Amino acid sequence: MLDIKTGPKGDTIKVDSRWLRDHCRCSKCYNARTKQRLFNLVDMPKDLKAKDLKYTKDDSFLEITWHDGHVSEYQIDFIVSSQHDRFLEKLEKDTTRTLWDVPTIEKNKSQLYFKLGDLSTSDAMVKDLMGSLYRYGLVFITDVPATTTMTEMAVRRVFPLMKTLYGEMFTFAQDYLHDDITYSHDYIGPHTDHTYFCDGAGLQALHCVLHTGEGGENFFIDGLQVAKELRRRNPKAFDILSTVHVPAEFFDKEECHRFSSPTIRVDPVTNEIVQFRLNLYDRSVFDTIPQTEMRGFYESMREFLSIVHEPQHWWQLKMNPGTVVIFDNWRLLHGRCAYTGQRAMTGCFVQRTDFLSKARLAGIIE
Repeated sequence: MLDIKTGPKGDTIKVDSRWLRDHCRCSKCYNARTKQRLFNLVDMPKDLKAKDLKYTKDDSFLEITWHDGHVSEYQIDFIVSSQHDRFLEKLEKDTTRTLWDVPTIEKNKSQLYFKLGDLSTSDAMVKDLMGSLYRYGLVFITDVPATTTMTEMAVRRVFPLMKTLYGEMFTFAQDYLHDDITYSHDYIGPHTDHTYFCDGAGLQALHCVLHTGEGGENFFIDGLQVAKELRRRNPKAFDILSTVHVPAEFFDKEECHRFSSPTIRVDPVTNEIVQFRLNLYDRSVFDTIPQTEMRGFYESMREFLSIVHEPQHWWQLKMNPGTVVIFDNWRLLHGRCAYTGQRAMTGCFVQRTDFLSKARLAGIIE
């Protein structure tokens, strides 16, 4: 460990020599144009030692000469801002997300609606949409002609599409194009899509292009808000649902997908919730834990679902032709009420990595 001076008052931080050598930004170790590392860790000496440390440019830079003769130069601010405690401080101060219940989302719903015409002519409006989508987990695009083609155009204005077993764009009505309850008239409870995929879609877009009957209201629940409440009421249940892998599957004549993951996926570094994988319909045989642990799992799941179904978390609305909803499939649970008559929904998916990439480029997240 090296003591690195970080300011005029003589403050220091301890930094590992190997971390410093790994983060050398000289032209031999780092391609500044492509922002890719060139230094291979296998070439790092086992007995790595700093031969000389020299502060330059009013102590804002550090030059290290290593015992093998290599010279590295660092900005002090870069070293300080790259430490783990600073990373955690940024997370604690982050205000880019708003957890919500029904009163909160109703109060802020004016931030969720965007006209297609405005999005088509304004990059600033597209950025605003992405900001609201990241903050609340859903947005609505209005004035969209009720066709698959125009729905695709509206989504592509913001994001590239993800190709799945349904293609890039899909339309579902009463005809069973795949063996999935989506194609029925039945009630579909709160869930996330693609629990059977290794990497489920990050976003989903839906547009009701036809409905001649009654019912069919859609509902959305903020999984982050529900999980926060579960964690407060029953920390043990939260721990169980964030560690026990639940198997899921989808198969028909042409496809066979299987995957297992915790219902609540938590980042092991930040302890933040990353993703919800909840779909009671797509669960396969539950064999990932011994029978002696089943009771704890089922009791935990029941408590979680009880919170999900509490009225204050259940935002229900009627989706009519002309309005496209885009929502975060890793954060929100969604479903629909049973319906009568003919009803057709068209839509698509967006990969999580594409969503976050667009948000970073727009300056919404780091």
